[in-house]
Amino acid sequence: MRRLLLLAAALLAGRAEAQTTTVTSSAPDHVALTVYRAPDGSGVMNLRYLGGFALVTEIRRVRLPRGTAVLRFEGVAKGIVPVSAVVDGLPGGTIEKNRDARLLSPASLVDGTLGREVTLTRTDKATGRQLSEPATIVAGPAPGVILRTMAGIEALRCSGLAERLNFAGVPANLSSKPVLSVTTRSRTARTATVRLSYLASGFDWRASYVATLATDRQSIDLFAWLTLANGNPEIFADADVQAVAGRLNRVAIRAIPAEAGALRLVCYPLGTTTSDLREAQFEPADEIVVTGSRMMAFAPLPAPVAPPPPPPPPEDLGDLKLYRVPAPTTVAARGQKQVALLAQRDVPVERRYRRSVYPGQLLSEVPTAIVLMLKNDQQGGLGVPLPAGGTALYTARPSGRLLLGLGAITDRAVGETVRLAAGSSNQVTLTQTNAAPGTPPGVAAPAEGSREAILTAVNATSFAVNLDIPIGAAGQKITAEDHYVSRTDGIVTWSPQLPAGSHAELRYRY
Repeated sequence: MRRLLLLAAALLAGRAEAQTTTVTSSAPDHVALTVYRAPDGSGVMNLRYLGGFALVTEIRRVRLPRGTAVLRFEGVAKGIVPVSAVVDGLPGGTIEKNRDARLLSPASLVDGTLGREVTLTRTDKATGRQLSEPATIVAGPAPGVILRTMAGIEALRCSGLAERLNFAGVPANLSSKPVLSVTTRSRTARTATVRLSYLASGFDWRASYVATLATDRQSIDLFAWLTLANGNPEIFADADVQAVAGRLNRVAIRAIPAEAGALRLVCYPLGTTTSDLREAQFEPADEIVVTGSRMMAFAPLPAPVAPPPPPPPPEDLGDLKLYRVPAPTTVAARGQKQVALLAQRDVPVERRYRRSVYPGQLLSEVPTAIVLMLKNDQQGGLGVPLPAGGTALYTARPSGRLLLGLGAITDRAVGETVRLAAGSSNQVTLTQTNAAPGTPPGVAAPAEGSREAILTAVNATSFAVNLDIPIGAAGQKITAEDHYVSRTDGIVTWSPQLPAGSHAELRYRY
């Protein structure tokens, strides 16, 4: 008898062990974001098409039962890459991992209610009163929603009057939040601290530089914004945020398609005497959803009156650079966030006039660009890696700041030259012509197959100017007998100094 009781107890314990319990973690206790830029890393960010991604790390506390359990992580980023997810801290490890693509939407709500009864509310044509009646969804969500009512089979919103559906509840396994679920097994019931890490698309970031030229025009105050963009519908509150600059080796991964397509309402029957009439436009279909959100447009943030303190200097991450945001930051859903990236006062600059030309290109008194050159080293007042981004140069005036120029810079390492756009000049001009056949006296004859061009620079200002005229492409064979010619970044560059009201000429062969 005792053996039978022990055997029965063992069978009951095994059955309890075999039962699977579902445990839901609704939100993380703490989250960290490491955001990587899009490959091009330039231009305005469109929240619908962000080309970067993020490494999301979440800390969650979960109560695990004894035996097998399915642990549902709600609120992960919609752009999660499921195969990248790593779960640490589960005593029994991870047995199985799934990404539930059935998100609550108008289409999925109709799809999950096929064959079930709903309440149809519409306006009576005779009395104008709101009437409700039971109906059954027999087809949908595309190309339309077909209902069975007391009157027969009909399509939703084809009566010409307002109609809406009321649902008794949300279908099973249909969540308003993206869900990642894992199966685990624990020998005892316990509370575990779990770390969930995964890659997610729909993120990006940009650097934006604001420089103010001092009144003596010899230095600038340089400030930089780091703008984070989140195209996912999830908010990341009080997150530890980092940004990585540089180019990674990336392989495109297809996004997970929605379980149900978009909801598009179409009226039937087709092929009647009214088929050639203009298609009716109905109210947006998302009005029948239980919960939802809309894409919002965000205006650019104004420049601050008193910039916040900058974050610590960037850290080396192999050939990449890591920028940390010093304080917890909330990254809004489908929004942008700006934090301080750099602040440096009294950075020495040199004013130069610049224009790139190509051999054989005919130019006639074309203007040159005004640039402010600075050296990215400690002697030059900087000495930190500068990520690519847009630039805005202002000048300080008693009545306020005045914009001088907008531009962009590429990633600049320590020791490299940085150029800030400061407008253009019609008083410092360039003219280029092709040399006439024949060789002037005292000039060596050109090699067979080569050609000659003549560059003329004119300074019509009342002060001396320094020019930088890159000619051709890096590595191109160009020869010139002039001590102002050198190679910069592999490109032959003519850099004469022109006194006020003077001009200079360069003959070169290519």
